[in-house]
Amino acid sequence: MPRRPRRAIAAAFAFAGLVAPLALARAARAEGPLTLEDTVKLALANNERALKAPLRVRAAEGQLERARAAFLPTITAGGSGTISGQPDRSGRILAGTGQAAVNQSILNLPAFPLYAQARHQLESERWGAVEDKRLLSFDAAKTFLVAVSAERLVGTAQRRLDRAQAAEQDAQARAEAGLTSVNDVTRSQIDTHTAENQLAQAKGALDRAYLELAFIAARPVAGPLTPPQQTSAAAQQGQWRTDDVLRAAEARRADVRSAHERTEALRASAEEPLYRLAPTLGASFVVHTTVDPVAPTPAHDESGVLTLTWTIFDGGARYADKKTRDAQAESQALDERALRRSIAIDLGVAAAALRAAREGYRISDGAVAAAKKSAEETGILYRQGLARAIEVTDANASQYDAEVNLEGAKLSMEQAYLDLRQALGLDPIKDDIAQRGAR
Repeated sequence: MPRRPRRAIAAAFAFAGLVAPLALARAARAEGPLTLEDTVKLALANNERALKAPLRVRAAEGQLERARAAFLPTITAGGSGTISGQPDRSGRILAGTGQAAVNQSILNLPAFPLYAQARHQLESERWGAVEDKRLLSFDAAKTFLVAVSAERLVGTAQRRLDRAQAAEQDAQARAEAGLTSVNDVTRSQIDTHTAENQLAQAKGALDRAYLELAFIAARPVAGPLTPPQQTSAAAQQGQWRTDDVLRAAEARRADVRSAHERTEALRASAEEPLYRLAPTLGASFVVHTTVDPVAPTPAHDESGVLTLTWTIFDGGARYADKKTRDAQAESQALDERALRRSIAIDLGVAAAALRAAREGYRISDGAVAAAKKSAEETGILYRQGLARAIEVTDANASQYDAEVNLEGAKLSMEQAYLDLRQALGLDPIKDDIAQRGAR
């Protein structure tokens, strides 16, 4: 290929690499601000964790169908043809036969516990898939809250910069009028540069939050986002009766149901080895056909066979399997019991964290109000010549710190609220759960 066309192709690819992200960002922005509900729906529709969940159910369905095959007949057919170099008594050099057989298990006791195991395992995978999607929903919701908080922090940093620039202009005007020293201007400039650095860091954190949100939603994300007002209000004011939620949580939690079905599957599997002590009984019916037979060979021949198999001693394999499977079932039962006991602890920890976060948010809100009042009063005193520039700088910095702490307290409160909903077995944005969503 000539060099010039190669350069043109390379330039086209480079241009596409630059334009594609911009186009995706514009498309995401054109669809409107992303909401918490949209984020959860996108994650459940596009994220690989959600797409893998139904595959586990399909695999378990295949295992159940395989276990069911032990109760159904098998049909086989075959045929053969022979070409000989010399004709036989009837003058033929080609002879053919065909055979069809039907085999049916009449008594096969080990198949029953194996079928029960596959059935319980399927139910376990169904509930496990529901739990996987539920956890993904909470991860998406928490990532969204972090991005919304990052957006608000950018606004906080921008207001901090605006105040610093206004203070610098005020100091410059007072210095030119001879009311203050040039050092006030220098201090104001330092404060402005500090605010610019804080704004740049806040924007960088916002970019990272957008990327993390885009990864979990599996689509490009561009702000602004829609703040989750309902979630924020519930996190600040929602109430629960501890006894009621504790009773309902265990019945609602999909991971508990999945663990219970897994325990039952292992218990059914542990019963299978002793069922091998019983004999197995099977029947088969065979039809044999010969093409153009030679007397006295019949053209059709049918036969039926009953087969009884009894493994009296298998070297102790059945007892070894029984010991192993009993231990596995007991281990899983202990895991299930620990999971059930942990629900009350999870709820208590989540409720305590939410109470502490609410108190921290209340205190931070009061601190912001006090810091704003202090900054306003210090600015008035400075313009009256009763305060120094460093006091204005400190007041603005204190207000910024208080606003950042308030935003952190709000995010902690919202995340604690989601942790409580997760412990309750609920979805992040609904009070009910699609219990069969993985079917």
